[in-house]
Order: sequence, then C-alpha cells, then structure tokens
Amino acid sequence: MTDALNNMLTRVSTPKLSEPVPSRQELETMFKCAIRAPDHGRLKPWRFVVLEKGALRGLGDAFAQTLEGGDEIKRGRLRAKPLRAPMIVVVVAKLDPEHNKIPLWEQQVAAGIAAQHIQLAAHHQGFGCMWRTGSITEAPQVRQYLSLAETEQIIGFLYLGTPVGEPRQAEHQDLADIVEYRS
Repeated sequence: MTDALNNMLTRVSTPKLSEPVPSRQELETMFKCAIRAPDHGRLKPWRFVVLEKGALRGLGDAFAQTLEGGDEIKRGRLRAKPLRAPMIVVVVAKLDPEHNKIPLWEQQVAAGIAAQHIQLAAHHQGFGCMWRTGSITEAPQVRQYLSLAETEQIIGFLYLGTPVGEPRQAEHQDLADIVEYRS
C-alpha cells in the first residue's frame, strides 16, 4: 500500500490537540496540497486564515458576542471554544454567485475538498486536526472578526496541533452498505 493510501486510511479527527503547531513551512505544504483540489473553471474559490494566540482569543470573543442574553457561563464556554487547539485554520469559500457556468455548490465543494487536503497533509506531517462547523460559521460577529466579504462563506474551522494521547482507530464502514456496482 502506498504512503498516500495509508495516510487516507488512517486519518481520524483529533479533538485533543496541543503544542507544537505546524511551522510556516509545514503550513505552506498544507496549503500547496489544498490548492490541488478540483477547481472547475479555475476559480480558486478558497482562502485560508491562520489564527494563533491572541487571534484565537479574538475569535473566542466573537463567538461569545453571538450569544444574546446574559448567560455568562454559556458565553464563557463559547469564548473558550477556539482555545481547544493552539492553531485554527479557517477555510473560507470565495464564492462567485454571478458565474454563469460554475454553480455555487460546486465552488463550496471545491473549498471543502481543499479543507480535506489540509487535513490529509497535516496527518501526513504528524499533526492532528479537527474540522468544526455549526451555526457559528454564519454568525455576523464571526464574519466581521474574520473580515469576510459578502460573497465569502466559512467552510470550516480546522483545529490544528499535536495530538494528545493515542489516536483512536479509524472506524470502518461496511462497503456493502454504501457501494452499488452496476454493469
């Protein structure tokens, strides 16, 4: 089995992450892999925002601002979410809603594949990754903090770092349940 296939077969989401984080060179390798995602029309419908240290705290503040009302416990939990990893790469889809040939869903999928390429490259380099989303991706406070254009959309927050503890084994799905062969 090739290293590439083994890398795909063993990648798992890693919720517990710590220092060290990828170096600038390791991140650039991840981004070079990301931009190899299929890109119909060569739109390059992605960009990446790397957050560390104070920027993570700023993102936490933006998360906390999304909560209406005075529940300080919930607000504190939201504020702490970005601190679950020492680095976050925000994958942003740069959408072209006016494109007459490439539908929005295809542009979103291309950015999603770029995110998956980052995860695979991180795993190959010995780092853990957890792809997180949720309604927070559409919150105006978060969009403002990240300076997103109106036509941009958060595809995911990729929490990155060194895995803490032993990685869990990848779950395998019975292919008979999901694959249909026709001739």
